Amino acid sequence: MKRILLLLTSFGLVYLNADGQSKPGKKYFNIGYVSQQLIPNSNLGDVLNIKSKFGASLSSGRTFFLNKDPIAKVLYFGIDWTYLDLNYAQYKQTGTYTYEEQPGEILTETENYITHKAEIGMQVGPSVHVGLTDGFSLSGHVRYAPSYSLLYEDEEFSGGFGNMFTTGLSANYGAFGIGFETRWGTAKHSFNLDIEDLEEQEITVKEKIKLSGSRIFLAFRF
Repeated sequence: MKRILLLLTSFGLVYLNADGQSKPGKKYFNIGYVSQQLIPNSNLGDVLNIKSKFGASLSSGRTFFLNKDPIAKVLYFGIDWTYLDLNYAQYKQTGTYTYEEQPGEILTETENYITHKAEIGMQVGPSVHVGLTDGFSLSGHVRYAPSYSLLYEDEEFSGGFGNMFTTGLSANYGAFGIGFETRWGTAKHSFNLDIEDLEEQEITVKEKIKLSGSRIFLAFRF
C-alpha cells in the first residue's frame, strides 16, 4: 500500500512539473467589494468608530516578472506596480439626542449620519506566482500603497496623506479569476472642533485615523 501511495505521489509530481507552465498574464485589472472600519487614534467622537455599509474598489497594474523561466517549472517571482488604486466606502450611523424643550418635557431625536471615505493611490511590492496545469494559476502579493485619503462627513471635507499596506491572494483560470485582499494603515486628517466656552468659534486639529478592511474582487489577467 505504501508503495502504491509513493508511486501515485511521484507520478503526480512528475505530471505537475511536466505540464505546470501556465504563466499568469503580466497585466491585471481588479473590481471589488470593500468592507472596512475607521478607528481614530484619539477620541474625537464615536462617529468615526464605525464599519462601512457599502464599498467598492478598482485597481489596475502590471507585474514585472523577475525570472523568465519558471523555477521547478511552476514558480515565478515578480514586482507588482498598481498604477491606479481607487477605494471607496460609505458609513452610516444613527445618533440619538435627548434635550429638554421646556421644564418637565424631555424630547428625544434620532439623526442619521452618512460618512464617505475614499483613497486614491498606487501600490508597489513583491509577488509570487504558481503556474499550474490547464491555464490555472495562483498569485500572492504584499505591497506598500501610498494614497491620498479623502473624508466627507457632516458637510465637512478633509484630506491627507495615507500610509497603506496590502496583502492578498488571487486564483485565475486563464484571464478570469477571483481574489481576496486585506488593507490596513493610517491617514492624517484635519478636523474643525467647536469650542464650548467661546460662541461660534472653532479650532483645527490634526487627527491620525486608522483604517483596516478587506476586498473581495474579480481578477482579470492578460
